[in-house]
Amino acid sequence: MIYRRVDIADWTIRFLFSFDSSDRVRVVDSLLWADAPDSLIFHITENMKAGRLNEGFCYSTPSLRRTVLGTGLAESGPEVLNTMIHEIIHICQHIAREDGIDPLGESFAYLGGDIAREVSDIVCELSCPNCGKRMAF
Repeated sequence: MIYRRVDIADWTIRFLFSFDSSDRVRVVDSLLWADAPDSLIFHITENMKAGRLNEGFCYSTPSLRRTVLGTGLAESGPEVLNTMIHEIIHICQHIAREDGIDPLGESFAYLGGDIAREVSDIVCELSCPNCGKRMAF
């Protein structure tokens, strides 16, 4: 699993990339850090045990301004990108709701771009069939 912490818009995001069932402790620790409910932690760990591909999650606690974003193993480079974009949109929605940012405006779009830029090197590595080390294909 690849871990990265990003601080943006007075918000802390823990990214957990390309996790599998052996990364359960680190994933649970991050979810506890974000004050995730036990039911969500159980659901995510069950999905991890099942070894499903192309899975991700995003959990935020607005009062703490914390988010955990996780992506599991993917079947292809395009699926890595698809899952990451999907989950980054959720982060943007959470921050926008808390900070009163119009989801149809430029500030929302820039927020998504700023977050994506912070992890673009990892996403590129994982989505490249010639260099991704943790892909299922």
